[in-house]
Amino acid sequence: MNGEAKVAKERIEAVEPEKNLIKFKLIEGDLMKEYKSFVFTLQVTPKHGGLGSIVHWHFEYEKISEEVAHPETLLQLVIDMSKEIDEHLLADELEITPRVAF
Repeated sequence: MNGEAKVAKERIEAVEPEKNLIKFKLIEGDLMKEYKSFVFTLQVTPKHGGLGSIVHWHFEYEKISEEVAHPETLLQLVIDMSKEIDEHLLADELEITPRVAF
């Protein structure tokens, strides 16, 4: 955050495969110095009528005080994480796609 490396430890709170949803709760780390609670949810929704999916991140947090900033700097982190997940899934898809030589 803000160009500084941060450490966080989270616990999986919920997994809902039918909704492609996973919810994490931060339990330790640098963010807990500024927030009383911090929960983030990741949900992946397949695109209608096309290839690919849309990733939704939802943050629920309570700041320790009004002086603490909202966590906008985490947006770049979740963008980067989404890209890495996408690359991983595409690599797996390429590995299991049968190749036919002509």
